Amino acid sequence: MSNQRSLFENEIEQSISVFAEDAYLNYSMYVILDRALPQLGDGLKPVQRRIIYAMSDLGLSSTSKPKKAARTIGDVIGKFHPHGDSACYEAMVNMAQNFSYRYPLIDGQGNWGSQDDPKSFAAMRYTEAKMTAYTKTLLAELDEGTVDWQPNFDGTLREPKIFPAQLPNLLLNGCSGIAVGMATDIPSHNIKEVIKALKLLIKKPNSTIKSLLKIIKGPDFASGGVLVSHDEEIESVYKLGQGTLRLRGSYQLEKKDIVITELPYQISGAKLIEQIAQQMFAKKLPMVNDLRDESDHDNPCRIVISLKKGEVNIDQLISHICATTDFEKNIRVNLNVIDLEGLPRVFNLLEICLDWLKFRRGIITRRAQFRLENAEQRLHVLEGMMVAFLNI
Repeated sequence: MSNQRSLFENEIEQSISVFAEDAYLNYSMYVILDRALPQLGDGLKPVQRRIIYAMSDLGLSSTSKPKKAARTIGDVIGKFHPHGDSACYEAMVNMAQNFSYRYPLIDGQGNWGSQDDPKSFAAMRYTEAKMTAYTKTLLAELDEGTVDWQPNFDGTLREPKIFPAQLPNLLLNGCSGIAVGMATDIPSHNIKEVIKALKLLIKKPNSTIKSLLKIIKGPDFASGGVLVSHDEEIESVYKLGQGTLRLRGSYQLEKKDIVITELPYQISGAKLIEQIAQQMFAKKLPMVNDLRDESDHDNPCRIVISLKKGEVNIDQLISHICATTDFEKNIRVNLNVIDLEGLPRVFNLLEICLDWLKFRRGIITRRAQFRLENAEQRLHVLEGMMVAFLNI
């Protein structure tokens, strides 16, 4: 009995409701900060950052030979990310899909899925991967004292808390994730437009969102598509950091055919064909003669709608397809990010750009200080060698 009593000497009485609330709060903060939301500085979630760092450790640069994806995933979960291998591999696959990422971080060889079926990727024992040239912009200054480091999960290794990104990857590649009580949906943007907007803010820090939107016209998705939202709607979304935008696929006319060449983000051609075919079967598209999927490696999206002879109102047909299929869809925008102080909050476009420039100035300052200290140490050694040489 005395032994049993000693086990409970430090117990604290607490109602189950308070315990559950505290435990759930700890869990939710862990999911928000360490799993689901990206950092503003490098635009990455922890699992993505750990995959890139593990690949860097393995020497998988854009100019090296690729290695099995299983090798990378083994290093990631064994050294830095103590979670499931399948979820980790899926994050890696997403970074390699050129229809998911506007500027892919991983160059994959083998079957990494398709736009029609992104989940059809091969097992990690079959695929190979290395980093893309773009990824170098995240890692180039990592060894120059530019960022803080932290111990890994078992305290045997170190990993960077963030990458010293030379480009605003958060805006360029976007991000999506669901945490506890909050989510993030950040669309990708065009690299030339974003850089031009940052240059404007460097010259004119008091610029407004309206002036930024004259440069950044809106999202620029990997799969293409046309933004059909009005300018007022786009400005409202980027000013509030939340809202929805309307995205439509692209098409062109070839004789009597309508050829769909681009689809809205994360819409598969197979699904669109099925939706149109159902309407043809229900005789709701009497002007359509045939429907063909001519997509191939060189033309990832080429869906041909052949029209019957006679007058056909193309605009009316496209409007009907947009209203009844996924050829036009809403895109959620929620610029929810972990800020430079490590707290989650919703930004507007101007705040993201200004805070990223602040982050970048800090990186450049730390890099300059690191190089200065190295130069001073080298100078001290050389001066000592000169004194020794003159006194020999």
